[in-house]
Amino acid sequence: MASVLIVSTAEYISKFSAMLSEAGFDEVYQAHSGVEARHLIVERQYALMIINAPLADEFGYDLAIYAVENTTMSVLLLTRADVCDAVENKVEDYGVVVMSKPVTSEGMFKTLKAMYANHNRINSIIKSNRRLQDKIEELKLVDRAKCLLIAHEGMSEEQAHRYIETTAMDMRVSKKQIAEKIISIKQYD
Repeated sequence: MASVLIVSTAEYISKFSAMLSEAGFDEVYQAHSGVEARHLIVERQYALMIINAPLADEFGYDLAIYAVENTTMSVLLLTRADVCDAVENKVEDYGVVVMSKPVTSEGMFKTLKAMYANHNRINSIIKSNRRLQDKIEELKLVDRAKCLLIAHEGMSEEQAHRYIETTAMDMRVSKKQIAEKIISIKQYD
């Protein structure tokens, strides 16, 4: 299903790992401190992170905020019931999900399933955004190349556009590649 990073003391990691395996999460990684988790986040991407607060070197809300600001993973912060509201107030604006302990397997599974769906939705939006940015970049390059063809070759806008399209089709490359080539040649004419 997805990769999950568990950040907790050693005694709870095996409990969480078993629960996650039963729920269908196939890649479960573990860290025993906030520092170790930050190193793992840099090395690899995870879909979900579960932080069982407090950690050995910090409480865990700074790690949760760091994770959501620097990755696309969804973060679940488990904390004692008596501090749950205070912790939630610190992290709620970042999209960190906070649950009070003890948690049931069913409650945790439902929460993680919803968080995983949200993670997938965010990644889909990011991919769509990248495609749109690439398309905008291509349009900018093609427009710049057309302007150079108009200025240096005396073509009309229609002729320049047709030239780029035809050349791209004939050479079986993208219009972006043709535009880049025109820009590199004509820019210094």
